[in-house]
Amino acid sequence: MKKLTDYIYRAASGILTVCVLLLAVACEDEKVEQVFDKSSAERSAESIRDVREQLKASEHGWTVSYKPSKAETGYYQFVFRFLADSVVQAASDFSQEDLTLKPSTYDVVQGSTTKLSFTTNSALHKLSDSNFSPIPGATGSGLKGDFEFLYYGTTDAGDMIFRTNRTQDTVIFKKATATSLADLTAAYDNIGRITAGRSVYRALEETKGSDVTRSAFDFPYDARVISIRSVIETEEDGEVVTSFDEGYTIGYGFTPTGIFVDSIKLSNGRIVKHPEFTYNEDEQRFVTTLSDGTVLAIGDVDGPIVPVDGQKYILDPTLTYNLGFYFGDTDLGSLTTPAFEDLYLSAAPLGLTANFTLWPNLPFNGTPINYFAFPGTGSVVNSTIRQLIIFEDKGDRLVLHDNGFRDANSAVKPENQAYYDLLADVLLDPEGFYVENLGRYTRYTNLVFTFTSVKDPAIRFALYHFAP
Repeated sequence: MKKLTDYIYRAASGILTVCVLLLAVACEDEKVEQVFDKSSAERSAESIRDVREQLKASEHGWTVSYKPSKAETGYYQFVFRFLADSVVQAASDFSQEDLTLKPSTYDVVQGSTTKLSFTTNSALHKLSDSNFSPIPGATGSGLKGDFEFLYYGTTDAGDMIFRTNRTQDTVIFKKATATSLADLTAAYDNIGRITAGRSVYRALEETKGSDVTRSAFDFPYDARVISIRSVIETEEDGEVVTSFDEGYTIGYGFTPTGIFVDSIKLSNGRIVKHPEFTYNEDEQRFVTTLSDGTVLAIGDVDGPIVPVDGQKYILDPTLTYNLGFYFGDTDLGSLTTPAFEDLYLSAAPLGLTANFTLWPNLPFNGTPINYFAFPGTGSVVNSTIRQLIIFEDKGDRLVLHDNGFRDANSAVKPENQAYYDLLADVLLDPEGFYVENLGRYTRYTNLVFTFTSVKDPAIRFALYHFAP
């Protein structure tokens, strides 16, 4: 009888426990229903509607500073104005033609979260255009930009927080002001100030008291990035050799008054993050002053930071046969500057071809001579002009002095003298040229040398080297 009583007691206890559990689950279900008083479809529609309304609510639209690739690009500025549920106007400092607002379409949809998608072509899509892929080793990838953004809320200031759909990088949409569009145009004006300077030599200059440190900077490819290389000294065969380190690459973007960069590494190793530089009209460079009084400046310099002496190689007859210039050579790219190309085209009416040759130490009638050979119809006999020169190695530069013409038939036609003087006045300028040996620069085995005018360092031309 006791066993039966125990059995009944245990069974009753089990039933009671199940009832308690069922009651708890029922209460929990009731709580869930209270939290989600709308269906998932209703919540999704509401989220989409809220994002659309936020986008349209900003009177002057939104500004975005977008860096498509964290390590490989700089920043592009945008102004977006959302006018209706599917119409957006977009402007950008990507190019001159993008500075004005142009209409396109957008959509807000629900995926893993609410997503803003720019659905038709606009300035934003240029950051993912496979036809413009300047990043080395990334052919067809464009600038690796995105045109879909996942919504993640707002800041205390009312700015909208998004993340790119592909890479999950944070992008902030900030409320625009009445001047945002004009600011975009003012920012774009700084492109010419930093990329089209008066010299091929550029430097990051760091000044602290009387100490001045210069690092070279250049543009390795067209994606708003700067390469900065510091000067180092090493010992080779008992001699101190000055050169550049491997350097580092940073992204930059434009502001109405100047530029900003990701970071700068100072000479003492300290990293300065996100400094903003203001353009100084008088100095024609971008300047910022740090909290400790250090002045940083980015701009042109008149000559090489590290002294060059490529002429020593050229003037050695055991190493050099001649050097050749080829107008518009694609392999040499921008090594020949527009300033020299314009000069050469200005002189072209005298009968120049697309190339010329520099001959150092060429035997002629038993005597070595130096001269430029300009093929074409410019001479008095409608043939090649052969301008004799005397080399003067001044250590940090090479001066080419006028020494007449090789012979009477090599002289310039009198009626062409004015055209010829345009070119000769630069090549034979008494201040000379900085000559750099760039080594094997192209797909060819030839060394490449550049000649940069000391008087006007915006003038530079490149030549292929030919050995004996």
